Amino acid sequence: MPGIRFSATGTVVYLPSPGLRAKGRAAGRAAARLALDDCAASVTRSHRPFDLLSAQEELALRTARLSEGERGDEVRFRARVTLSLAPEDRARAQAYEDALRAERLRHAQERDRLMFLRSTVLAEPATARTWWLDSQRDQLAALSWKDFNEKVLPAVADADDAHSRALVIAQVLAEVVEDLGSDEERRQQFVATARWVLREMGWEKAAGKLP
Repeated sequence: MPGIRFSATGTVVYLPSPGLRAKGRAAGRAAARLALDDCAASVTRSHRPFDLLSAQEELALRTARLSEGERGDEVRFRARVTLSLAPEDRARAQAYEDALRAERLRHAQERDRLMFLRSTVLAEPATARTWWLDSQRDQLAALSWKDFNEKVLPAVADADDAHSRALVIAQVLAEVVEDLGSDEERRQQFVATARWVLREMGWEKAAGKLP
């Protein structure tokens, strides 16, 4: 892991090739250390810091018998090595694991929230409208009658309820009056038509209340 390194202590036994032996003992030791470093690196780079025990066991298996180094056949070696993490590397590893765990938890919570939203909140139109209204609380004051009629009223009650039907009719009429705006001629035409309808229905008192 970048910024975090395994430390190693132990002993290495090596058997240099004739050519390497001719170069002297120091060359043999250097070749053995390099071979061990290559072997250990190939193991530790595939393990996270908290997989220290697994890395240790894999390295022990790979160095238990004399084997050639990855750089060639100049030296054969075996080793007994103990891996460890320095305190500062252990702290970095813990911080990384904590951050990784928090990120995974955040993703899991977000996934659960979206699954609940899809399976429960958005599964039924009335519930979906109520959820939408709750998420738009700061903007509700700016709703027009049309928005209210289309987005709010359907979530209030059963559409077949008599009171709900009356509210729908009232909101539709309010929306019509709002749409008429400053067109006085069309407004008077609409009011006259509404007055005639009320009188035809026998509701003379209601017709008299129209402006």
